[in-house]
Amino acid sequence: MTGANQSFHVDLRGVVDLLSHHLYSSPRVYLRELVQNAVDAIAARREEDPTAPGAVRIVPADVSPDGRLHVVDTGVGLDEHGVRTALATIGASTKRDALGMARESFLGRFGIGLLSCFLVTDEIEVVTRAAGSGEGLRWRGRDDGAYTLEAHGRDERGTDVALAPRGSAAELLRTASVLRLARTYARHLEVDLVVETADGPVPVAGERFPWEGEGPTALRGTPAWCEQVLGFTPLDVVALADPASGLRGLAFVLPSASAGRPTARVHARRMLVSEAEPDLLPPWATFVRAVVDVDGLDLTASRESLRDDDSLAATRDHLGEQLRTWLVRIAATDRQRADRFFAVHHLGAKAMAATDDAMLDVVASVLPWETTLGTMTLAEFAAQHRVIPYVDSVEHYRQVSTVATAQGVPVLNAGYAYDSAIVERYVAVTPGAESRRMPPEELTAHVERLDADDESAFAALLDIARSVLARSDAEPVVRRFRPESMQSVLLVGDSATRERDRHTVADAADGPWAVALEALTSPHPSGPSFVLNAGNDSVRRLAESRDAELQRLAVEALYAQALLAGRHPQTPFDSALVARALPALIDRVIAGRDL
Repeated sequence: MTGANQSFHVDLRGVVDLLSHHLYSSPRVYLRELVQNAVDAIAARREEDPTAPGAVRIVPADVSPDGRLHVVDTGVGLDEHGVRTALATIGASTKRDALGMARESFLGRFGIGLLSCFLVTDEIEVVTRAAGSGEGLRWRGRDDGAYTLEAHGRDERGTDVALAPRGSAAELLRTASVLRLARTYARHLEVDLVVETADGPVPVAGERFPWEGEGPTALRGTPAWCEQVLGFTPLDVVALADPASGLRGLAFVLPSASAGRPTARVHARRMLVSEAEPDLLPPWATFVRAVVDVDGLDLTASRESLRDDDSLAATRDHLGEQLRTWLVRIAATDRQRADRFFAVHHLGAKAMAATDDAMLDVVASVLPWETTLGTMTLAEFAAQHRVIPYVDSVEHYRQVSTVATAQGVPVLNAGYAYDSAIVERYVAVTPGAESRRMPPEELTAHVERLDADDESAFAALLDIARSVLARSDAEPVVRRFRPESMQSVLLVGDSATRERDRHTVADAADGPWAVALEALTSPHPSGPSFVLNAGNDSVRRLAESRDAELQRLAVEALYAQALLAGRHPQTPFDSALVARALPALIDRVIAGRDL
C-alpha cells in the first residue's frame, strides 16, 4: 500500500441510469428538457444579437421521415469545446457554461437535462453549429455512457436533437402525446414554438398569463381560465407578487373545503416545472391553489420542484402575508364576500387565527360560535361575559348544552379544531377578558339542590340506582333542573373518562400489567354523575312507587337513554345494560297488565 493519489472507478452506465431514470419523476419530462434547452440557446444567441430568430420546431416520430423525434432550434449552437463540455461531461460546473453565458441567465443545465431523454430512447443525436465554426458537428450519445463526435455538414446556426423511440415509451414521441406535453409545459413561452403534424404546423406557445392583462378588468376571465387549467371554478381570486423572487401569480380560492397541503402550479421563466409544488404556500393556506411564474428561485436538479432554501422560505412568508391581508380586508370591507368565504373555509381561517393576531380579530368578530345562549361571535360572547366559560370537546358540549341552555348557564363550544387555542389567545390579547375551561361535572353546581324532605323522598330510588350502577362507576344524584321534560343526564368529565379507560384496560389485562394498572387508581376517583331530575313528573312518580323491580328496570332504561343521548363511549357493562334495559322494561309492563 502507498500514499499515492488514486482515482475512483466509475460505472458510467450506472451513473447515466441513476440520473436519467431516478432523477426525474416521469419520462414525460424529456420534452420539457429539450424545449428548455432550445429556449436557453435562443436566449444566449439573442444576448449577442437581439434581432436573431427565436424559433423552436418539434417534429414527432410518426411525422418525421426518419421515424425519430426532432427538436430543432435557432439558438446559439455549440462548437467542439461546447459539445465536449455540455454534452460529454456529466456534472461539470463553471461560472460560464458552454452556451457562453452566465448560468444565472438560464433555467436549464444542458448536459443534465439531456439525460432525461434516456427515459425514452437508447441513443441521442445532437447536430449543432455555432457562430464562427468552420463546420457543424454531430454528437451521438448512448445510454451505456459511450459517445461519438464527428463533423457534419449543417449550414444553419442552431441545434437539432433527435431521439429514436424505444419500446413502451414510443407513444410519448408520437404526435398526440407531443402536442399534449408541449401545450402543458410550454404554452406560456415567448418563442415561436410549433409542433409539426400531418395536417401542418400547430403553434403551442405564446399564451399570456391571466395576470398579464391591463386595466381593472384584467382578471375578469380568470374563473374560466382556472376551470380550464386547475379543474374548478374559484370562489375568489387573490393576486400574488414577490419582487425579491420575481414571482407573479394568482391564488384561487377553492369552492369546497380541503384538508390537504396547499399546492401551486409553478412556472419558472414561463416554463412549467411543477403542477403541484407543496412548499411555496404556507401550510395553513389550505383554502387556495396557486398558479405562479418565478425567475429568482432556485430549482432542484431535476427542475421539477423548488429548492427548499432561505429564499423559498422568505417568499412563502411574503405570500402568506398577502393572503392574510386579503382576508382581513374583505372581512372589513365586504361582509357578504367574507361570509361566503368563511362558510366554506372556516377551518383554514381558524388555523391562521391560532398564530396570527390580525386574523384572530377577524375570526373573533366574524365567525359564528355555538353557545348555550345562542349562536354568536366570540367577540359578542366576550362582551357579555368577562369570564368565558368553555368546554373543549364536542362530546362535553353535547352533555351540558341542553341543561345549561335551560338554566341560562353560559357555555361556549370550543370543541372543534383550533377553538380552544383561539379562545385562550383572544383572552390573552383582550384587556379584562378571562377564560375558564368548564368540565361537564361542574354543571351539577348550577342546578338546584333538594331540601331535606325532597332528599328523603328520593332516598329509596337512589339506593336502587346505586345498586344498578355499582359496576359502572357512575354516581347517581338527584337535582332539580330545567328543562323539566328531561328525566336525566350523564355528566362525564376528563377524570371520569381517564378512570373509565383505565378500568377497561385493567379488565382486559392480567398478571403484572393488571397489578400496575390497579396501582394507578386514583385515591379519590371522580366518576361520572348520573343526575336524575327531581323536577320531572315521571321521575317523581318513579320515586313514589313501591315496586322495587319496576324502579330497577326504569333506572336501567334512564341510564341507557342518558348514555345514548350524550353519545358516551360504552364499557362492556354499559353495552350489555343498553341492550337489555328497554326490552326488560317492556316485558315488565306487559307482565303487570296481564296480572
